Amino acid sequence: MLKRLSVILIVGLVCFSVNAQCKRFTKKKCFSELGEYVFNGQLNTVVLSSGEEAELRLSFYSKQGYRIYTCAEEQLGDVDFEIMDTDRNILYKSKENGSKIFDFKVPSTQQLIVRVIVVREKTEHALDFQGCVSVLVGFLEE
Repeated sequence: MLKRLSVILIVGLVCFSVNAQCKRFTKKKCFSELGEYVFNGQLNTVVLSSGEEAELRLSFYSKQGYRIYTCAEEQLGDVDFEIMDTDRNILYKSKENGSKIFDFKVPSTQQLIVRVIVVREKTEHALDFQGCVSVLVGFLEE
C-alpha cells in the first residue's frame, strides 16, 4: 500500500512540475500575441511529442470577436491547429492559411473543437522531443 501511494505521489509531482513549466513558458512567450484581445482566463496547455495531437472543446458567444493563438516550444517544430464545429466540419486549418492566429466571430453561441497537431518530423535520429503547446483564446472588449 505504501509503495502504491509513493508511485501515485511521484506521478502527481511530475505532472504538477510539467504543468508549472508549461504555465511559465506560456506566460513568458505567448500572451503578447493576443494583442488587443483580452485573455479569457483559461490556460489550455498540454505536453506533446512529434506526431501527437490533442483536442479541446471551447464555448464561443454570438457576435463576439475572438482570437485563437497556438504557441509551442521550439523543439517541437511545426505545430498546426484546426477549428471544427461539433459535427467535426473543419472551419479553419492553420496549415492552409500559414498562421498560428485565427480571428473570427460566430453568428450564434456554440461550442467549437480546437485540435492541435505536432507535425511528425522526418529525422535521422531516434529522439522524440516533448514540449508544451498552449491554446490561448482572447476576446475583444466592446
